[in-house]
Amino acid sequence: MHEAFTPLIFHRYNRPLRGLMIDNQPWFAARDFGLLMGHRHPERICRLADDDQIRTVRFAQAGGGEEMVEVISESAAYRALCRFTHPENRNLRRWLTHEVIPTLRDARNPDIQAPRRTLMNWGTQRVSLLEWQGKLWIPLNELPDFSQIDADRQQSARLGLLQRWLR
Repeated sequence: MHEAFTPLIFHRYNRPLRGLMIDNQPWFAARDFGLLMGHRHPERICRLADDDQIRTVRFAQAGGGEEMVEVISESAAYRALCRFTHPENRNLRRWLTHEVIPTLRDARNPDIQAPRRTLMNWGTQRVSLLEWQGKLWIPLNELPDFSQIDADRQQSARLGLLQRWLR
């Protein structure tokens, strides 16, 4: 029998999503995923999955015990998002695609030389960063908050030049 897996725990709106890599593929606790989707009966999320998209594994618990958990594959997660339509599911899919799955993959292969994704708390936001060559890199689409400060400085510099010119 296989040993218990230790999942990574992600949080979205104060709800946990336990994820892990099995055979280089991301898998998620089905009940956690159903609750994130706002499904009234999260335990039923496995009903629409095919046999190769679900399995039962043992998760190691912090207290030393183990828990049997139904997990769904990445494809089953996307299938559930399409099946149970909700306006928030688009953002949930983006979160899975851009943060959760890359972080799971990077945690599985901790190659020091390769770039790694990491998350940083910035006020009330979580910013996805790339750690590479000892430096943190931020995606361009995350920059508007920072670039607005620079735009404000440029605008005040232009106003200062205009005021000096008008004198």
